[in-house]
Amino acid sequence: MNHWLYSSIPADNLVDQYAFKPTGSTTAALAYFTRYVTKMLEHNNYVRCLMIDFSKAFDTVDRVILLSKLVQLKLPGFVINWICSFSSGRGQQCKVNGALSDNASIGLSIVQGSGIGPTVYLFLKSDLLAISELNDIFKYADDSITLLVPEHTDVDLNIEYNHIKQWAATNGLIINSNKTKKVIFRQPRVSCFHLPAAIDNTEQVDCCKL
Repeated sequence: MNHWLYSSIPADNLVDQYAFKPTGSTTAALAYFTRYVTKMLEHNNYVRCLMIDFSKAFDTVDRVILLSKLVQLKLPGFVINWICSFSSGRGQQCKVNGALSDNASIGLSIVQGSGIGPTVYLFLKSDLLAISELNDIFKYADDSITLLVPEHTDVDLNIEYNHIKQWAATNGLIINSNKTKKVIFRQPRVSCFHLPAAIDNTEQVDCCKL
């Protein structure tokens, strides 16, 4: 099942995705990140890096949006039907002091702990790409993406960020602005340079956990 799903995602949309696929560990993500920052610095004085955090991404996935993306792929009909059946009709209850609450249906989220859940989640972010070919986005796991924008680019960081925010709103995900950070990488020989305007409500830091 996972093989069918994974092979149905366009290869170009998976090259920047790490985790939830046969290859793409944390080490691979860091190697990719280091390679592209270094490559960009060969022809730029600095590279702006925006580390964007989504709030509880797995829990807020809209199943209707997710399934609409699955339907667009060349999957066997019985696979789509199975995923729809697996995702629908689910609910949750709370038990306090032996008393069980009424069953509440769940219309959001991916079934966590399931073998197919993480692979299905790939489809949700597979169409999130940078506007400019000079910029780069790479995605890891469920709750974070990293945007790299060099000094010389045809699409500014703010425009790329607004594009990501619009994509998040369309796909039912929420960006956690408190955990979203900006880092600037520069060439060692460059001591002074002019930076574009800062991003509103986004903290610039010298060190950040990726």
